[in-house]
Amino acid sequence: MTMNTSLPLDSVVSPFAPKLCREYEAPSSAAEKLTMTVGPVPFTSGVRPAERKFLPGYDSGVLCLIIGVFLLLAYNFRHYSTFLKNFTYDLWTVRHTDDTSAVRTFTETGIQISIVLLACLCEGIIINAALSSSGYTTPLPTFPEIAALTVGAAVYYLWQLMAYRIVGYVFTDKLSGRQWLKGFNASQSLLGMALTIPALVVLFNPDVAPIVVTIGVVCYILARLIFIFKGFRLFYDNFGSLLYFILYLCTLEIVPPVIIYRCIGFFSQLHP
Repeated sequence: MTMNTSLPLDSVVSPFAPKLCREYEAPSSAAEKLTMTVGPVPFTSGVRPAERKFLPGYDSGVLCLIIGVFLLLAYNFRHYSTFLKNFTYDLWTVRHTDDTSAVRTFTETGIQISIVLLACLCEGIIINAALSSSGYTTPLPTFPEIAALTVGAAVYYLWQLMAYRIVGYVFTDKLSGRQWLKGFNASQSLLGMALTIPALVVLFNPDVAPIVVTIGVVCYILARLIFIFKGFRLFYDNFGSLLYFILYLCTLEIVPPVIIYRCIGFFSQLHP
């Protein structure tokens, strides 16, 4: 038997009557219950923290490399004025007589080595940023990868130094060959100083990697063009020397970077 609840209830409360109430007497109406949250309220549990993005600059090994190179540079940079004077001299000047005042001291050699190491480290950092921004990964963590790229850049520098020494010994006199090598070292010093700030920026802000990589490529090309121009001024005598110069460009300036790029592509899985 169904009880008709639409009829008015007795105004006299009976202890035996069912405990019913009208809708307006309820703590909340049926419509209000539809908008109520059942369970824990989201804002009372706080905001879920975002995962901290790992940056190459947070790696202790990378920071140790940077600090070590800068300490070595600071130790050897006591006579920086003499180095800067000889640096610009070696970068542009071509002389045809021997100059005993151009002899380098041990301190200047130490500065040269420090800046070349800085250039190799900056190249390793920028290449690592280029690989990461392109979506390519290697099986190595950040520090070993940057260290391996830095060692690779240093090996490439030593190979170039040896190749230029051999070419200078075979195709020119001792004085011109020595000036050519000094021009190469000066161009690498210029490259190291130009890449320092972009490399430090991309360590802590990988989002600007495309811009930094572009700057790095432009700086590398400009440094090579300055060195090539000095070599042309040293070696060009006639049309025959021009042919040898073109052969040198193809052998030492074009083919090695292409091979290195292909090797990095192979080891870094640059095949989407």
